[in-house]
This record gives sequence, structure tokens and C-alpha cells, in this order.
Amino acid sequence: MKHLRGIFFAIAVFGLTTPVIVFAEFQNPLKRELDSVAGFTAAFLKAVIFIVFPIAVVFVVYSGFLFVTAQGNPEGLATAKRNFLWTIIGVGLLLGAWALALLIKGTIDPILG
Repeated sequence: MKHLRGIFFAIAVFGLTTPVIVFAEFQNPLKRELDSVAGFTAAFLKAVIFIVFPIAVVFVVYSGFLFVTAQGNPEGLATAKRNFLWTIIGVGLLLGAWALALLIKGTIDPILG
């Protein structure tokens, strides 16, 4: 049983290290602008915004639905206001992070050349 475990371990180590040796000259499949951390962060946040922004629009519409269905009920209005407030704060944070990433990228790119 110990020999079988040792053989399995050797096969696993060989199987995991062989691709590293074979593909040692790995080329970046992404665009040239993603070679830096700042470029990757800006592109990542842009992708997140394209995914999350439609969801934020749905939450704004849902907040409006809550306002309409509250019909003057103070508890319902408070829930609708809280939902709308946190939706706007989330969108603001997301756009602020993207703007900050673009600012950092714009600052670092001229330094690095």
C-alpha cells in the first residue's frame, strides 16, 4: 500500500510539473495595455461596471416600485428611501473606484514610459 501511494505521488508531481516545463515561454494572451497592474485594474473595474450597472438600474426601478407600493405608509417609505440610498451609494462607490483606477493608471503610465 505504501508503494502504491509513493507511485501515485510521483505521477502527480510529474503531471503537475511537466506543463510548467513545456510551456515555459508563455505569452500574454491579453492586450498590451494589460501588462501593468494599473491597466489590469482599470480593465477589471470597467468589466465589473458593465456587469453591475444594469443590476443597479434594476435596483433603482425596484426602489421606485417600493415608493409606489408604500402608498404613504411611513414604514414602507422608510424602506424605499433606505433601499434607494444604498443603491446610489453603491453606484457612487463603483464609479469612484473606476475613476480612481483610471487616475492611478494615468499617473503611472507616463512614469513607466
